[in-house]
Amino acid sequence: MKIYVGIDIAKLNHFAAAISSDGEIILEPFKFTNDADGFQLLVSKLESFDKNSIIIGLESTAHYGDNLVRYLVAEFYQVCVLNPIKTCQMRKNNIRKTKTDKVDTYVIAKTLMMQDNLRFVSFFDLDMMNLKALGRFRQKTIKQRTRLKIQLTTYVVRYARKFNTFSNPVCISTLSMLY
Repeated sequence: MKIYVGIDIAKLNHFAAAISSDGEIILEPFKFTNDADGFQLLVSKLESFDKNSIIIGLESTAHYGDNLVRYLVAEFYQVCVLNPIKTCQMRKNNIRKTKTDKVDTYVIAKTLMMQDNLRFVSFFDLDMMNLKALGRFRQKTIKQRTRLKIQLTTYVVRYARKFNTFSNPVCISTLSMLY
């Protein structure tokens, strides 16, 4: 018997619930924080089940779930990050049109259950997530550096003119270091 755990991701707190492959509710929705203590709470609730029978799913939501995914994969859980379009289709099939974090946990778990082939997050995927984050950080840092160079050049030119210090070696070396 498989156990499907649906996790609704948010910035500060997540909600999780679990259902069996028979559709029986195994864990009622519960809230846990988006930090190590919260992750440990989630794992403690799952410890009574066979780890190999558990499939954990969550929607792809910017970066809010990244640390949780890393944690669960490092703990050797099978984790699947779902496209929100798939869960949206399941939500539309739901009779009740309510959208709450608790209801979404079941929707995510049922979406997992209905998938023919699941792609689990691997350690390679985690490395790729880290590389993407480093790449984004590098791009952001380059933009900041460029903006700061422009600002510094503006200030040096403005005040060098004001104090007639263009011939000052410090001013010249400062400008030459920028480029």
